[in-house]
Amino acid sequence: MPRKKKDYGFKPFEGTSTKGRHLRITLSMMESKAWKELSVHSIALYIHMKAKFNYDNEYNISFTYAEGEQLMTEQTFSKSLDQLNDLGFIKVIKSGWTTRTATIYGFSDQWKYYGTDKFIVTPRPKRKRKR
Repeated sequence: MPRKKKDYGFKPFEGTSTKGRHLRITLSMMESKAWKELSVHSIALYIHMKAKFNYDNEYNISFTYAEGEQLMTEQTFSKSLDQLNDLGFIKVIKSGWTTRTATIYGFSDQWKYYGTDKFIVTPRPKRKRKR
């Protein structure tokens, strides 16, 4: 007699559709040293960036300041981008600030190496403030 397959479908508290899109954030990521240093704003931004991910655009995620300001203030948005970059969750693929276009981000796995010799990130390019 074959075993009965378990139903791993969505539970009612997980959404309104039984076949809806979902995000993957693993326990190993959530338990990592880097994740624990993220602010709640950075986590929220990461979740919204992951919502734009469709398995074909891992290195083609745009998130404009206009979109960011729907979630948080401009300063908080900028700090959250810096934190996600500096802790190895995202990286800048193409900077758009010189051409006034959207910056293109990609997801990174450097967060796994945070706090080790293997951890390598490039700081996010920024405009110099005029004094």
